[in-house]
Amino acid sequence: MKIILTLMVISVFFQQSILAVEGVCVEGDCVNGKGVYVWEDGGRYNGDWKNSKREGQGEMLSPDEELYTGSWKSGKRHGYGVQLNQEEEKYEGNWKEDRRSGTGTMIYLNGEAFKGEWKNDQWHGKGQYIFPDGARFSGNWVKNVKHGAGKRVYPDGKEEAAEYQNGVLIEKYQ
Repeated sequence: MKIILTLMVISVFFQQSILAVEGVCVEGDCVNGKGVYVWEDGGRYNGDWKNSKREGQGEMLSPDEELYTGSWKSGKRHGYGVQLNQEEEKYEGNWKEDRRSGTGTMIYLNGEAFKGEWKNDQWHGKGQYIFPDGARFSGNWVKNVKHGAGKRVYPDGKEEAAEYQNGVLIEKYQ
Protein backbone atom coordinates (compact mmCIF):
# COMPACT_ATOMS: atom_id res chain seq x y z
CA MET A 1 0.00 0.00 0.00
CA LYS A 2 2.89 2.37 0.85
CA ILE A 3 4.48 1.64 -2.52
CA ILE A 4 1.26 2.46 -4.40
CA LEU A 5 0.84 5.73 -2.47
CA THR A 6 4.47 6.67 -3.10
CA LEU A 7 4.10 5.93 -6.82
CA MET A 8 0.94 8.08 -6.98
CA VAL A 9 2.69 11.02 -5.32
CA ILE A 10 5.70 10.69 -7.63
CA SER A 11 3.38 10.46 -10.66
CA VAL A 12 1.51 13.64 -9.70
CA PHE A 13 4.77 15.51 -9.04
CA PHE A 14 6.28 14.28 -12.34
CA GLN A 15 3.19 15.36 -14.37
CA GLN A 16 3.16 18.80 -12.75
CA SER A 17 6.84 19.36 -13.45
CA ILE A 18 6.35 18.43 -17.13
CA LEU A 19 3.33 20.72 -17.55
CA ALA A 20 4.89 23.74 -15.82
CA VAL A 21 6.87 25.99 -18.17
CA GLU A 22 9.48 27.86 -16.22
CA GLY A 23 11.26 31.02 -17.17
CA VAL A 24 13.37 33.84 -15.85
CA CYS A 25 13.28 37.61 -15.62
CA VAL A 26 16.22 38.68 -17.78
CA GLU A 27 15.87 42.44 -17.40
CA GLY A 28 14.20 44.92 -15.07
CA ASP A 29 11.51 44.21 -12.48
CA CYS A 30 9.14 41.35 -13.35
CA VAL A 31 7.30 41.60 -10.04
CA ASN A 32 6.12 45.24 -9.82
CA GLY A 33 7.55 47.39 -12.59
CA LYS A 34 8.83 47.04 -16.13
CA GLY A 35 10.72 43.94 -17.15
CA VAL A 36 11.55 41.30 -19.72
CA TYR A 37 10.65 37.69 -18.94
CA VAL A 38 11.72 34.72 -21.09
CA TRP A 39 10.17 31.24 -20.80
CA GLU A 40 12.00 27.97 -21.49
CA ASP A 41 9.68 27.29 -24.44
CA GLY A 42 10.87 30.48 -26.17
CA GLY A 43 8.01 32.77 -25.18
CA ARG A 44 9.02 36.33 -24.29
CA TYR A 45 7.19 39.22 -22.62
CA ASN A 46 8.47 42.79 -22.40
CA GLY A 47 6.31 45.22 -20.45
CA ASP A 48 4.56 46.15 -17.23
CA TRP A 49 4.22 43.80 -14.25
CA LYS A 50 2.10 43.90 -11.12
CA ASN A 51 2.23 41.18 -8.45
CA SER A 52 4.30 39.01 -10.81
CA LYS A 53 1.60 39.12 -13.54
CA ARG A 54 1.52 40.95 -16.86
CA GLU A 55 -0.43 44.13 -16.10
CA GLY A 56 -0.60 47.35 -18.13
CA GLN A 57 1.11 47.68 -21.51
CA GLY A 58 3.37 45.04 -22.98
CA GLU A 59 4.46 42.90 -25.89
CA MET A 60 4.34 39.10 -25.90
CA LEU A 61 5.99 36.85 -28.46
CA SER A 62 4.73 33.28 -28.06
CA PRO A 63 6.76 30.15 -28.91
CA ASP A 64 4.76 29.77 -32.15
CA GLU A 65 5.75 33.34 -33.12
CA GLU A 66 2.39 34.94 -32.43
CA LEU A 67 2.99 38.57 -31.48
CA TYR A 68 0.58 40.53 -29.25
CA THR A 69 1.14 44.18 -28.37
CA GLY A 70 -1.32 45.91 -26.08
CA SER A 71 -3.06 45.95 -22.73
CA TRP A 72 -2.85 43.24 -20.07
CA LYS A 73 -4.79 42.59 -16.88
CA SER A 74 -4.00 39.85 -14.36
CA GLY A 75 -1.69 38.12 -16.84
CA LYS A 76 -4.24 38.05 -19.69
CA ARG A 77 -4.81 40.13 -22.83
CA HIS A 78 -7.44 42.64 -21.76
CA GLY A 79 -8.31 46.00 -23.33
CA TYR A 80 -7.02 47.21 -26.69
CA GLY A 81 -4.34 45.24 -28.53
CA VAL A 82 -2.95 44.05 -31.84
CA GLN A 83 -2.14 40.40 -32.57
CA LEU A 84 -0.22 39.11 -35.57
CA ASN A 85 0.18 35.35 -36.04
CA GLN A 86 2.66 33.34 -38.08
CA GLU A 87 0.20 33.14 -41.00
CA GLU A 88 0.33 36.96 -40.97
CA GLU A 89 -3.33 37.23 -40.00
CA LYS A 90 -3.89 40.37 -37.99
CA TYR A 91 -6.46 41.21 -35.32
CA GLU A 92 -6.72 44.75 -34.02
CA GLY A 93 -9.26 45.56 -31.36
CA ASN A 94 -10.54 44.81 -27.89
CA TRP A 95 -9.84 41.82 -25.66
CA LYS A 96 -11.41 40.49 -22.50
CA GLU A 97 -9.66 37.83 -20.41
CA ASP A 98 -7.50 36.56 -23.32
CA ARG A 99 -10.38 36.48 -25.85
CA ARG A 100 -11.36 38.86 -28.64
CA SER A 101 -14.37 40.70 -27.22
CA GLY A 102 -15.84 44.09 -28.11
CA THR A 103 -15.07 45.79 -31.42
CA GLY A 104 -12.24 44.66 -33.64
CA THR A 105 -10.99 43.91 -37.12
CA MET A 106 -9.47 40.63 -38.31
CA ILE A 107 -7.67 40.58 -41.65
CA TYR A 108 -7.08 37.08 -43.01
CA LEU A 109 -4.23 35.91 -45.23
CA ASN A 110 -6.56 35.11 -48.15
CA GLY A 111 -7.79 38.74 -48.31
CA GLU A 112 -10.97 38.24 -46.30
CA ALA A 113 -11.68 40.49 -43.34
CA PHE A 114 -14.22 40.93 -40.57
CA LYS A 115 -14.89 44.29 -38.94
CA GLY A 116 -17.34 44.44 -36.09
CA GLU A 117 -18.33 43.08 -32.73
CA TRP A 118 -16.71 40.05 -31.10
CA LYS A 119 -17.59 37.92 -28.10
CA ASN A 120 -15.44 35.06 -26.76
CA ASP A 121 -13.25 34.97 -29.91
CA GLN A 122 -16.27 34.81 -32.24
CA TRP A 123 -18.09 37.26 -34.51
CA HIS A 124 -21.07 38.26 -32.42
CA GLY A 125 -23.26 41.33 -32.97
CA LYS A 126 -23.14 43.82 -35.83
CA GLY A 127 -20.35 43.35 -38.33
CA GLN A 128 -19.15 43.44 -41.88
CA TYR A 129 -17.50 40.53 -43.67
CA ILE A 130 -15.35 41.50 -46.64
CA PHE A 131 -14.75 38.89 -49.35
CA PRO A 132 -11.46 38.69 -51.30
CA ASP A 133 -13.25 39.96 -54.46
CA GLY A 134 -14.36 43.12 -52.60
CA ALA A 135 -17.97 42.07 -52.00
CA ARG A 136 -19.23 42.91 -48.51
CA PHE A 137 -21.87 41.44 -46.23
CA SER A 138 -23.11 43.68 -43.41
CA GLY A 139 -25.44 42.32 -40.81
CA ASN A 140 -25.86 40.54 -37.52
CA TRP A 141 -23.75 37.59 -36.38
CA VAL A 142 -24.12 35.03 -33.61
CA LYS A 143 -21.20 32.69 -32.84
CA ASN A 144 -19.53 33.28 -36.23
CA VAL A 145 -22.66 32.77 -38.37
CA LYS A 146 -25.10 35.18 -40.01
CA HIS A 147 -28.24 35.63 -37.94
CA GLY A 148 -30.96 38.17 -38.69
CA ALA A 149 -31.15 40.81 -41.40
CA GLY A 150 -28.17 41.54 -43.60
CA LYS A 151 -27.13 43.07 -46.88
CA ARG A 152 -24.53 41.98 -49.41
CA VAL A 153 -23.01 44.55 -51.76
CA TYR A 154 -21.17 43.18 -54.78
CA PRO A 155 -18.12 44.86 -56.37
CA ASP A 156 -20.33 46.10 -59.26
CA GLY A 157 -22.62 47.89 -56.77
CA LYS A 158 -25.48 45.39 -56.94
CA GLU A 159 -27.16 44.95 -53.54
CA GLU A 160 -28.96 41.97 -52.08
CA ALA A 161 -30.81 41.98 -48.75
CA ALA A 162 -31.54 38.77 -46.91
CA GLU A 163 -32.66 37.22 -43.65
CA TYR A 164 -30.65 34.45 -41.97
CA GLN A 165 -31.28 32.16 -39.05
CA ASN A 166 -28.25 30.41 -37.52
CA GLY A 167 -26.33 30.79 -40.79
CA VAL A 168 -29.14 29.46 -42.99
CA LEU A 169 -30.66 31.74 -45.64
CA ILE A 170 -34.36 32.17 -44.85
CA GLU A 171 -35.42 34.79 -47.38
CA LYS A 172 -33.88 37.09 -50.02
CA TYR A 173 -35.25 40.58 -50.70
CA GLN A 174 -34.77 42.73 -53.80
